[in-house]
Amino acid sequence: MLVIKRLIISHQRSIHTSSSLCFDTIKKLEKNRNRLFKIAKTNKRNQTYERDKIDEQRAMAEFDLDEHHLADLPKQAHILSKTPLYSVSDVYDKALKVHGSLSAINARRRPLLEMRHEMSDAEKARLRMRVEARSSGTKGADRVVGIAFALNACDMICKFGAAYLTGSKSLFAEAIHSTMDTVNQLILFMGIRYSVKNADPNFPYGYGNMRYVTSLISGCGILSFGCGLSMYHGISGLMHPTTLEPLTYAYYALAMSFCFQGTSAITAYREVKKKANEANLSIINYVRSSADPSLNVVLLEDTAAVSGVIVALTAVSLSSIFESSIPDCVGSIVIGGLLGTVATFIIRTNASHLVGRSLPKRITDDIVCRLEHDPMIRSVHDVKATSLGVEKSRFKAEIDFNGRAISQSYLQSHCNLDNMLQEVKSFEKPEQMEQFMLNHGEKIIDRVGDEVDRIEREITKKHPDIRHVDLEAL
Repeated sequence: MLVIKRLIISHQRSIHTSSSLCFDTIKKLEKNRNRLFKIAKTNKRNQTYERDKIDEQRAMAEFDLDEHHLADLPKQAHILSKTPLYSVSDVYDKALKVHGSLSAINARRRPLLEMRHEMSDAEKARLRMRVEARSSGTKGADRVVGIAFALNACDMICKFGAAYLTGSKSLFAEAIHSTMDTVNQLILFMGIRYSVKNADPNFPYGYGNMRYVTSLISGCGILSFGCGLSMYHGISGLMHPTTLEPLTYAYYALAMSFCFQGTSAITAYREVKKKANEANLSIINYVRSSADPSLNVVLLEDTAAVSGVIVALTAVSLSSIFESSIPDCVGSIVIGGLLGTVATFIIRTNASHLVGRSLPKRITDDIVCRLEHDPMIRSVHDVKATSLGVEKSRFKAEIDFNGRAISQSYLQSHCNLDNMLQEVKSFEKPEQMEQFMLNHGEKIIDRVGDEVDRIEREITKKHPDIRHVDLEAL
């Protein structure tokens, strides 16, 4: 905060000529300081903007516009977000009408760019980390996991108390279930917090997979302790029947448990439904895709918990009616089987992501098709597209570039052939020709790098979830 204010003060004299414009710009920079790394790309040669899409916040931050300025512009929906997207050219035209001239736009935009360039790498990293953490989609998962943790802790206490007073095997199984759910919520919360850490030299692709790791640990815990202990106590009760105590406390505990687990399940369901709608998927397909493993674990656990409460209530009621502990023991075994089914699904879906699950074939085919139709590329080989975490993917391919097309593009954009011909004719020594070839050869190699950067930008623009694009020239 202090660094940004100092930079703003240091630039205000050199950027603005009038005090009123300076004051307005400082206020705008202060308001938009967390958007510095969302500036739209420009074409540096002719100062016109590329045909690209930017969101509402970026448009307002860069062009010094308000919401009512953008109200009449055409909007385009984003597949993973409800935030509308605008064409940069449309926003640019609107800014010209609002501010009056290109120089006025640049006067408002230049301070943001200059501040960005003059900030240290550490300051840029901290700002970028805050932007990424805010936009990573963890806020909803945080809230759902926190609510589930509090409700499961209360539920666990009630069930253990009722199981101790009544001796019910089903209630004990449900108490173990709630204990595992409580521990799992804590593990999931730690995984969510850890996953938003920025990449570092030891983990260059970031920590996004930590959410899958913690979800996998949760699944293993449910399978071993929840399923195992529930079945063990149920089978033990069948082999060594015991007399049940009055079950009044059991009904109270199960009623409270139903309220706790139902509330948690509804909260998780609403969040999953919201995320599924944003991704244009049904709830079932969204859960099966494991797009957000933390939310999926909470939803599945709470669904199993509500089902378990119904099973336990049925088992306890039958035991009370028939004055036998057998229905209660069978209920414990059924609850164990239910937990085992949920745990198996959680383990299988999260393990598939951790071993390097490929992106959907339609995404890979779309990228490869675009590459193969690029005039600068002859062919594409060894394509690998894998998930690196929640809303984070990597695309890798080997590219056979069209050297003739790249050379022709360089000659058309950077060279005057008549002047080059005259220059070559004036050479008298081989060293002059060698230097001439070296100069242009170096620039052609740089042109290849420019083409790689262009292709990477096009891929990430079309598929924002792909954060890392590795193109290797053959």
